[in-house]
Amino acid sequence: MRREWSGWIRARQWGEFEKLAKSEPSQSLADTVAELELGFPEKQDRRVLRKVLFLLAQAGYQPSDIEDASVGVEQELPPPLNASFLVSADGAGESAITYSREQRGRVSWLIAHFNNRDGVTRAIEDTLSVDEFHVRLGRMRKLQPEPTLCAEVPVEYALARLAQSVSKTKSMPSVMAYWRAALPKEIDFDHPAEKLPRTKETIPDLRKLIPKLPAASLWRLELGSVAPALEKFLEEHGATATEEQFNSLDWWNEVMAPHREQLFTQEVIDDHHTRLLDVAYLMHLKGLGNFGEVLAVADDLVENRAHSAYAQWMASKTLILLFETLKRESAKERRRPAGGSRS
Repeated sequence: MRREWSGWIRARQWGEFEKLAKSEPSQSLADTVAELELGFPEKQDRRVLRKVLFLLAQAGYQPSDIEDASVGVEQELPPPLNASFLVSADGAGESAITYSREQRGRVSWLIAHFNNRDGVTRAIEDTLSVDEFHVRLGRMRKLQPEPTLCAEVPVEYALARLAQSVSKTKSMPSVMAYWRAALPKEIDFDHPAEKLPRTKETIPDLRKLIPKLPAASLWRLELGSVAPALEKFLEEHGATATEEQFNSLDWWNEVMAPHREQLFTQEVIDDHHTRLLDVAYLMHLKGLGNFGEVLAVADDLVENRAHSAYAQWMASKTLILLFETLKRESAKERRRPAGGSRS
């Protein structure tokens, strides 16, 4: 039986079989329709299916002998079409989950964007035919959204992750109202990356490794949260620091050490720890062997918090970015003519 026929059977779209019998009659179609005619108890269904068999007989196709006509139709049907994908966090910390499910011969497809602070932020949906679903599924399996990672994940995990995000959402996208019924009630679960093997890395090794993670290259702390710490820092060091120092991660690591505790709250640690677990899990699913190093970075973040190799790198990177932004804005202000428009 061809895969797309399962949707017609679930929706009892016998007219599609009749069209096929007229345009593309085949032995497999005759065998399938004969089994359906024996398996459905309703007279109306069987009457339409016998008409399809008549058309196939005229085309020269007789159903093969059915060994066990007592086997129910539902046992012969393939499982419903569904698939899920996870995309790792982008520069703004937003991840995405796609989830599809088949109902009555059509496939509904959800794409939900979320972050670990605000839950679901955006959601869109689409409805596809079975053939369209397979085309999109093939494209998703080949998707390489660099520098983020994307891979197919178990449906159960995707739904649990969506349920967890929905529980954090204050302003729910209207699309999610339809999909919430499909989500599990249980939102406490272990991240699948937690069960993967780690590598043992020293702190100096981790410091060398982290800048080489493409998936984390666009991450930063929220600028609003670090601005007060930077202002205090500039008051203490801005007048004496050289340009070379301001562009050195090592220098920022040293002088910002007293301020990192303010930046890496429990919420920030949880957020970035989950991002790292996602990256490691997706690397594992894609067969990238160094996922254990990413897990070592994640473990170090949880254990050493603001003093971890990741916290040092992320804080310095973010503050350099913010400092460069402030410098550009200050330079523009100095170049603006006196009395000029600020628009």
